[in-house]
Amino acid sequence: MGHVEHSAIGHAPIDFAFEYTTDYRNVPRWMFGVSRFEPITEQTIGLGAVFETAVDLGPTELPLHVEVTSWVENEHFTLETVKGIAATCTWRFAVAEDGSTRITGIVDYKIGGGLAGKPLDKLIQAIAGPAVRHVDKHLRGEIEAAYAHRSP
Repeated sequence: MGHVEHSAIGHAPIDFAFEYTTDYRNVPRWMFGVSRFEPITEQTIGLGAVFETAVDLGPTELPLHVEVTSWVENEHFTLETVKGIAATCTWRFAVAEDGSTRITGIVDYKIGGGLAGKPLDKLIQAIAGPAVRHVDKHLRGEIEAAYAHRSP
């Protein structure tokens, strides 16, 4: 079982940061390797929404279906795979001392064994660190830029 966790401060209020992060149209802008993130249910936000996504892992593209399985507005949400490798991704939001938002991303995954599973697990482990740094930089940057350019 793999586990990756990272926390950083985004300079925007919690409600703005949560809304930006949970808008499926923004996901490919900040999520490492995601080339597609499209709703496959009428519901596009909140508990029960399901998305088809593709994650570029270098030599291969990993198709996934993910469902929002936990949701508390302005606090956290969890995406869980329903098709593809077994994984959950939880994003937690908390107000920082200066009024900004602490955003914590937690990813847990399980790759099956066998001939295909072992090389895929090694590939995911090799990109986990760079992926976390990418998400940290891009998610905070996207939130802060969108907040700076919002209409009053």
